[in-house]
Amino acid sequence: MKKNSLLTTFLRSKSFPLIIILLVMTLVTMVISSGVLQGAPVSAMFTDGFLSRGNIIQVLYSMVIQIILLCGLGCILISGNIDLSVGGQAALSTMVFAWLCKQTAMPWGIALLITLCVALCFGLVNALLVNKLRFPAFIATIGMSSIYRGLCSVMTKGDNIQIAKASFNAIGKTNLFGFLPVSFLFALVVLACFQFMLSYTRFGRSIFMVGGNQQAARLSGLNPDRVRLIMFLLNSALACIGGLLWSAQNKLASPNAIIDAGPDMQVISAAILGGIAFTGGSGNLVGGLIGVLLLNMFKNMLIVMDIPTYWTVFASGFVLAVALVLDYVSNERRRKALLAASAAAEAAEASGG
Repeated sequence: MKKNSLLTTFLRSKSFPLIIILLVMTLVTMVISSGVLQGAPVSAMFTDGFLSRGNIIQVLYSMVIQIILLCGLGCILISGNIDLSVGGQAALSTMVFAWLCKQTAMPWGIALLITLCVALCFGLVNALLVNKLRFPAFIATIGMSSIYRGLCSVMTKGDNIQIAKASFNAIGKTNLFGFLPVSFLFALVVLACFQFMLSYTRFGRSIFMVGGNQQAARLSGLNPDRVRLIMFLLNSALACIGGLLWSAQNKLASPNAIIDAGPDMQVISAAILGGIAFTGGSGNLVGGLIGVLLLNMFKNMLIVMDIPTYWTVFASGFVLAVALVLDYVSNERRRKALLAASAAAEAAEASGG
């Protein structure tokens, strides 16, 4: 009975249709990219095109920073807040790290720790703006995003900084079995740790409570400001780690590359697609991960079909709009269901009295 209940819950979850869409898109991409439609053997689907070693590695590399950012942004969204400055934080963190490596003789491990401390200051500033000055998180973080982006260009007048640290760069380019990036596995481990925190720890439950009903959370003894502070600090640390992994892959720090790629908006789209409510209080990182896989598969499918790159920008915005609409509809259904249940309970109590 329990197995049936778990199966029913899974079939009714937002993740189930996403998995079906992901499988269908994977199959379509495999067929189109392998040349089967042009007469290539069916076996080519498993060796050429999408499933070719080079393409798989590239797709996994592109998801590393997104998965790391998902851990922080997903929790921020569940807590009922948002941080639109993570792209700028990631880029500025890479610039600080690269500058320290270039201008000083310190080991890159020390430079990394200093960079992480600087990144925590970013999170502290965001938390102070939201907790103390009571700015809406949307306004506070979009304003800080502009500051972080500006500082990136100010540091080097818009130039890239090469990172000549072989051991550091190896972190981003080491593969297991010839196709599985170590950085991707690390990102999955980080995501698993944060999902465990959300599901099985007291702090994880407090994130859901604050996101679901801040006033009720306060009355139950929680401190929403403290939860937000911790979440913004963790989010900034993860943005720093994600940015440094990107730098390790590309052997440089760029004031524009990460920001122009927009991993933060892609992650927000993936999180909402995966069932994390934009208004907070519900969702999980596993669903967000499926959303990341789906969006990257979609992007790869557009590339395989030789669709001009500017259409990918439109497609990303369209997907975000669709995700927001679906999230709104889902929240409205949940709200009406709660109101109906409350009305039924009141009616039953009145009739019983």
